[in-house]
Amino acid sequence: MRSFEAAGLSRNQAEALTRTVTAVVTAAKEESSGAFVTKGALHTALLERDARLAGFRAEVGKAAELQAAALTRDTERLGAALDRVRAELRAEVDKATAAQRLDLNLERARLRDDLQALRDKGAEMEIKVDKETSALRALMESTKNEMIKYSLGVLLTLSTIGLGVARMLGMGR
Repeated sequence: MRSFEAAGLSRNQAEALTRTVTAVVTAAKEESSGAFVTKGALHTALLERDARLAGFRAEVGKAAELQAAALTRDTERLGAALDRVRAELRAEVDKATAAQRLDLNLERARLRDDLQALRDKGAEMEIKVDKETSALRALMESTKNEMIKYSLGVLLTLSTIGLGVARMLGMGR
C-alpha cells in the first residue's frame, strides 16, 4: 500500500488497489491450490479476474480523471490569481509613476515660478538702479547748472564791483 501511495495514488485509492490486488492474489492462490482445474472453473475465474481488472482499470481511470480535473481547476485558479496580482501590481506601478510625474510637474512649476520671481525682482532692481542713476544725473546736472549760475553771478558781481571801483577811481582823478 505504501508503494502505491509513493507512486502518487491517494490513501483511499491505494487501499482499494491493495484490496483488489489482494483479492486477485487470493483468488489466484485458491485456483492454483488444486492440482487440476476444470476448464469451466478456469474460464469462470478468468472472467471474474477480467471483470475485477476492468473495474480496477475503470476506478484508476476515474481517479486519474478526477485528479486531472482538480489539477486543471487549481491551475486555472492560480492563473486567475496571478493575473489579478499582475493587474494590481500594474495599477500600483501606474499610480506610483503618475504620482512621480505629478511631483515632477509641481516641482517644475514651482521652479518656473521661482525663476520668474527672480526675473521680476531683477527687473525691479534694474528699474530702481536706472531711476536712481537718472536722479543722480539730474541732480548733477542741476548742481552743475547752479554752480555755473553762481559762478557767473560771482563773476558778474566782481566785474560790476571792479568796474564800479574803476569808475570811482577814474572819477576821482
